[in-house]
Amino acid sequence: MRSTMQKFGTRRILTSVGAVALIGLAPTFLTACNDKDSGSPVPASAPGTVAGKPQAGGQTGAPSGQSTVRTVGKTGWFEGFAITVDKATVVPDQSGGRLVLDLTYKNLTTENKTLSTNAYLQIGGQIDQAASFDNPTVPGQGSAAGKITTSVKPGTDADHLLDTVIVVFGQTSDNQTKIPLQTDAQVESVQPKTLAVTGTLVQDQTTIQVTGGTLRPSYTKNEHGKYELALHVKIIGGAGIPAGGANIFNEYFSVKTPDGQSLVADDRAPINELLEKSQTIDNPKDVATFLVAAPGTGNYVLTYNAKKEADPAAPTLSFTVN
Repeated sequence: MRSTMQKFGTRRILTSVGAVALIGLAPTFLTACNDKDSGSPVPASAPGTVAGKPQAGGQTGAPSGQSTVRTVGKTGWFEGFAITVDKATVVPDQSGGRLVLDLTYKNLTTENKTLSTNAYLQIGGQIDQAASFDNPTVPGQGSAAGKITTSVKPGTDADHLLDTVIVVFGQTSDNQTKIPLQTDAQVESVQPKTLAVTGTLVQDQTTIQVTGGTLRPSYTKNEHGKYELALHVKIIGGAGIPAGGANIFNEYFSVKTPDGQSLVADDRAPINELLEKSQTIDNPKDVATFLVAAPGTGNYVLTYNAKKEADPAAPTLSFTVN
């Protein structure tokens, strides 16, 4: 398993979050959601917790000179991962000590993936530029362990320190996820929603079957307030497909959004297939993806049109995202 290390500087430097806002690093708040299907904002929780709060015994104070361990067990979502901060350990030494966070990264996609370096550790309202992130490469649908490590000043009260630590994924101009270590604090994140969208669109010799979808915040930089609506399509060719096949591209798909916009499928998830006669293409990567305004709920109309000109008779599929 390959890991990547991100180190913010060579010295422990704490930068005011307010000051960093000038360069786009100040955090903003999203809403935690723990209902996969409803998408309604709820406090995030994890095994062994109640609404994101470790049960009694999860936090261990320590006499002077001994490590302090806090069970965290809180989960947020970012860039196709479910990220759980499992525990935090303050290890004292002669120079002050170290803070080590143990994390589990669950890859929700089907491909090997590494979380980007778009993250930071916030301590006491300031950004710790010396924190290092060990982000593993995780197999599709698999899980792997990672760590965040930083130094601790001499004489630091370990429990108070842990109460001020927040793991932040994304910048202020992005859709952020925040996982605080304080026991009573809630995770600020949005869980991806699975959509039970199905239907069939037929144009000439091409049949498009929508077999499902997802709705999640966009994690592309500078897309705060935008969500990705993704619809998986199966493509079926009729017996009349001409010799040489028919091209199927993502720009053949469009949606009318709840606010009346007409959006063409985005190139971030390209569809580029050559369909032969009597062929069925069921590629998990064939996902028509649309960048919609948050929260992404409401009534949609999907259209498939492979013709160069507008076709009033182009097939459509209406669906609702709750």
